[in-house]
Amino acid sequence: MNQMYTTALGGLLVLSPLSMAMAAEKSVFQLPKINVVANLVEQNNADTLAAVTVIDREEIERKQFNSLQDLLRTIPSISYTSSGGMGQTAGISIRGANSNALLVLVDGQKVGSATLGQTAFEHLPIAQIERVEVVRGPRSSLYGSEAIGGVVKVYTRKGTTDGVKPFASFTYGSHETYEANAGLNIRQDNSWATLSASGLKTRGINASTLTEPQDLDKDGYENASISLRAGHQINERLDVSINALHVDGKYEYDAQDDWGYPYADTPNVHAKIEQTIYGAGAKFKANDIWTTELKLGRAVDKNESFDAYPASFETLRDSASWLNTLELHPNHSVVAGVDYQVDEIKSSNTYVENERDNIGYFAQYLGNVGKVELQGAVRFDDNEQFGDKTTGNATLGYRFNDAILAYATYGTAFRAPTFNDLYWVGTGNPDLQPETSKNTEIGVKGQHKFINWELNAFENKIDNLIAWAPNAAGEYVPSNINEALIRGVELVLGQNYDNVSWNLNYTNQDPENRSKGAEGQQIAYRPKQILNVSLDYAIDQWTIGGAVHAEDKRKTTDFANPELHGFALFDTRVSYKVSPEFEIQTKLANVFDVEHNTNNGYNQDGRTAWVTLRYAMK
Repeated sequence: MNQMYTTALGGLLVLSPLSMAMAAEKSVFQLPKINVVANLVEQNNADTLAAVTVIDREEIERKQFNSLQDLLRTIPSISYTSSGGMGQTAGISIRGANSNALLVLVDGQKVGSATLGQTAFEHLPIAQIERVEVVRGPRSSLYGSEAIGGVVKVYTRKGTTDGVKPFASFTYGSHETYEANAGLNIRQDNSWATLSASGLKTRGINASTLTEPQDLDKDGYENASISLRAGHQINERLDVSINALHVDGKYEYDAQDDWGYPYADTPNVHAKIEQTIYGAGAKFKANDIWTTELKLGRAVDKNESFDAYPASFETLRDSASWLNTLELHPNHSVVAGVDYQVDEIKSSNTYVENERDNIGYFAQYLGNVGKVELQGAVRFDDNEQFGDKTTGNATLGYRFNDAILAYATYGTAFRAPTFNDLYWVGTGNPDLQPETSKNTEIGVKGQHKFINWELNAFENKIDNLIAWAPNAAGEYVPSNINEALIRGVELVLGQNYDNVSWNLNYTNQDPENRSKGAEGQQIAYRPKQILNVSLDYAIDQWTIGGAVHAEDKRKTTDFANPELHGFALFDTRVSYKVSPEFEIQTKLANVFDVEHNTNNGYNQDGRTAWVTLRYAMK
């Protein structure tokens, strides 16, 4: 923990002269960001009765994020574990919840593996992403299963200016990393389209901490992707759109034992991945009151491993949704809809069942009476495997004035068991019930000329957590036996101007295991404290910035190494605009070369650097 504070303080001291220098500058305040993720309708972040973060393409490029998990870890209450460097298996936790208790959507499609139960963030290319919206806290009352910790909504590239506008970038960095991206934004009259292609290749680092010297076994990674988003406004009431994303990748890794720890240097072990997401939608404004939207889509997640025991797992997820918004009154509206999902798996292994479907019906009210704001949502899910599940959310808000809003909310959520939990031959347990949660949250947020701020307190009680335990015959199978209680506080500060952007967020949480025999213990791989600080200052053609990311120590499940020390990482970045269309960027990450681990037995990057050339026609 001392190392965490020392490095964080050093980074803040480097940033502080920049912040003092910019205090005298005249800046133009930027408009607040809009989100859809919290309530399925567009809302100003400052007016949303939930903890929401939005990161757009401008911020992605300015902060020079090199991966989606690199972006996500800067958001309050988010931590992650990684089994090595770029492209290695990673897990994201929001507010201390498990990585499989997080719902991820890409262009409106639910994505992820139905066998593992989580999304492979590490393979979604940052070059293809236009915008990321994150709501922290349960949202099963709108989205259904998995939304216990929160929801991450990813949008692929989409241009906003008229004409035909090409864009391109090229990056070279540490570990012989190359990344190239090129695309085209087209917008003419009532039609628009964005086509983007990207490729990445890196020699990587040695994933395992067990192999010495470090340079004997580099675990490399390759990724190629292409995306398309297009739409047409047929008339003033009807518009249609399509979207597609395809990703192919290959990553080398070090073999694991049954507990997930690397046990040997394995230079020839690798896996191939494939992610495909495509869909179509139509939005119709029937009248001044009613707007209806229909979406259809498919998401494919495939992983083939080539080691001592080759295996293949593929999830095919077909979905349809019908969403309706009723503006009954300027102060009262209703959002209601139905969604249908079919999961099918194809595998080299045999499953007792390989398909299941789910249909969900939901409705939400949003309104205000004077300074009092009200929200309520309820959802009914009918699942082929476990039957039905009802979840809800109720929120009361109070607006003190135009700048300050407070709210209190209570919500329930659930996560359905995976196909591995239910139907793996010999160990599957078809009698499993969903994991469930009850969440209480109190928040207050303010929006002022010089600062935006948020203070949130939350408590999430999770029951029926699935873990291995002996059944009546003494055989170990997945069982609903574990419990957890997670309490925490979030502080969020920041402001965005034309020439200055800064933000700070701090999370203090107590992720407590309530399972029998482990009562009171800290949940493994959940840091109690997380700190993020970022500052960028633009002067003439130059933009200079830096960031600090710090985490408290985390427990492991390894008796030989029960704890991973806390750490703080300091990054610096510089950009120079050669012209309005051409920019040169450079970034130095982990400036002090801090040794740190997020997952026991696996290495993380030390000091790294890269240079990016970026072009975008204006």
